[in-house]
Amino acid sequence: MSKSQNHYTVYNDEERLALLREFKMSGMGKHSFCKLHGIKSTSVLRYWEKKYVIEKEVVPLQSDCEEDEMANRSKDSYKDENAQLKKRIKELEKALQFSRLETLARDMMIDKAEEYFDIAIRKKSGAK
Repeated sequence: MSKSQNHYTVYNDEERLALLREFKMSGMGKHSFCKLHGIKSTSVLRYWEKKYVIEKEVVPLQSDCEEDEMANRSKDSYKDENAQLKKRIKELEKALQFSRLETLARDMMIDKAEEYFDIAIRKKSGAK
């Protein structure tokens, strides 16, 4: 399958892993992410997720590094780490904002559909 034949991009293993990481961090829906990156369908993305299991980072309860290692760190390493953490915070804030916008758009769409079709779409809290 070439891009010119069906308008979809063929990705190698490294690109697939990078796309999976980007998808996990983006907070986007599978359909919109696939459309944005030229992936044929969400089933392809699900297949990649099964094939390339991205393990969750495990945070140990106790630090493996000793106190001496912490004392010997330079100011530059602290600055680098701080810059990386600030960048990560900005990425997460952007993903959160996108998720909030998605929720707002979904709510607005449901409101408009309820008005247009004159039916209750949302489940009422007292329904049995």
